Amino acid sequence: MDELESVKRRVKKLLALSKSPNENEAASALRKANELMADYKLTSEQFSEYIKAKVKGTKRFVRWRVVLANAVENLYATYHYSDHEGNIVFIGEELDVFMSTEMYKHLVKTIDRMAKQNIRKNAKYKYRQSYRAGIASRLYDRMYELGQQCSWRDPKELKAQKKQVADFVEKQVSISVSSKKFEKANPTAFSKGNNDANGINLSRQMTGSGTRRIGGW
Repeated sequence: MDELESVKRRVKKLLALSKSPNENEAASALRKANELMADYKLTSEQFSEYIKAKVKGTKRFVRWRVVLANAVENLYATYHYSDHEGNIVFIGEELDVFMSTEMYKHLVKTIDRMAKQNIRKNAKYKYRQSYRAGIASRLYDRMYELGQQCSWRDPKELKAQKKQVADFVEKQVSISVSSKKFEKANPTAFSKGNNDANGINLSRQMTGSGTRRIGGW
């Protein structure tokens, strides 16, 4: 066990060196790290700085939840995918994942509450889902517009970090691309949801810490 821990520490140092601006040094360090990982049957995930968190979802494909998860990624450097049970899984650095999951859960509850309050009880399923999709679509636009303003990273850093996380996930996680297409929304319900979304006060979104709020909103 002591030997394995020693090897892990060495691999971590080599992986750090693999980011050196000196191309020869970086290549040599990465090669040695890969050799040690192969010899001791270690995986790159064991050395990742990223974590993942799961938010409970539904097995049924839900359009507006996908749009909402994409919207959240406009604020934080995370990557998400749906697992085989329909849960949303966010991956990234710890604080980014925390913020993403808290924001996503809060907005899902907000959209469900608004649908319950603003749509007649006998409305059909498609109408209700179209209303939710309208809200999610507008939130996507608003969060994209505000994302650069409230992120703790500057625009270039945010974009670079998001790409880095996406590249990591695509190499480490087997993700099946859904062939399901978005069902055409009811235009009346979608428009109503789109308009009602302007009334959602994003500045009141709590981070979950009990005291902190998202700054700049």
